[in-house]
Amino acid sequence: MALNILPPPKGRLAMTIRHEKPTDIKAIAEVAIAAFEDHAFSQHTEQFIIEDLRAAGALTASLVAEVNDKVVGHIAFSPVTISDGSTDWYGLGPVSVQPEYQCRRIGTALINKGLDILKDFGGKGCALVGEPTYYFRFGFKNNQKLIHEGIPQEVFLVKPLKGQPVPSGTVEFHDAFKQLSVVEKEIVTDAIIDWTATGVKVDPTDPAIQSLIAKGILIEASDSRFMMSQSALGKHDAYFGKLAKHRFAEVGRVHKNPIMKAIKM
Repeated sequence: MALNILPPPKGRLAMTIRHEKPTDIKAIAEVAIAAFEDHAFSQHTEQFIIEDLRAAGALTASLVAEVNDKVVGHIAFSPVTISDGSTDWYGLGPVSVQPEYQCRRIGTALINKGLDILKDFGGKGCALVGEPTYYFRFGFKNNQKLIHEGIPQEVFLVKPLKGQPVPSGTVEFHDAFKQLSVVEKEIVTDAIIDWTATGVKVDPTDPAIQSLIAKGILIEASDSRFMMSQSALGKHDAYFGKLAKHRFAEVGRVHKNPIMKAIKM
């Protein structure tokens, strides 16, 4: 069911904002990929975040913008947890608009409609990580009472709804947001057997390696090698977690083979 139709006066597009349907899933992923392809600060995991939120049943609201029966925009809202126990707060994002349709107020329409839906759900507030100068217009602000560990406070913004107070504590987004970046995925793919079975020596000053260490995926061993934590990897990427488990079992099986004892390394 369509939520609203925006008329085209003053150069605006006529578009429909509605809830996603199963037939939109592919188009939503394509919009997310295209929207963030040239984004300087994107890790290009937005389509995976949306997919994992959907799989976890954590898409509180998933709206699409449609122009001429074509999905050209999407926005996701999902629950967040707050360390003080406050409930009914949500995270905004990702929000995506096809590049050729950007700067035509599609993102604005999606955000405003999504916030209205949160209010209807009884939502008490919304949080996001984004460009302050853009989100200030929607009433999002920095608030020292709420923080997100690892995120600069100036780009972590919150908006209480319906006059609700702002909680005090640390905000945690859904696990779907803890995606590995493309670079991290490449590193894991290239060395997954060595890391899982024997560990490898790496440059701990490399930013991508530091990120994997911070996420607990790489654990320093006593011999200056780094081992891979299958459980931590699985938490951030279910597919690679299963792959690591399989590879570890396979390597273990091979090393138990009597023939291996006859091979001199």
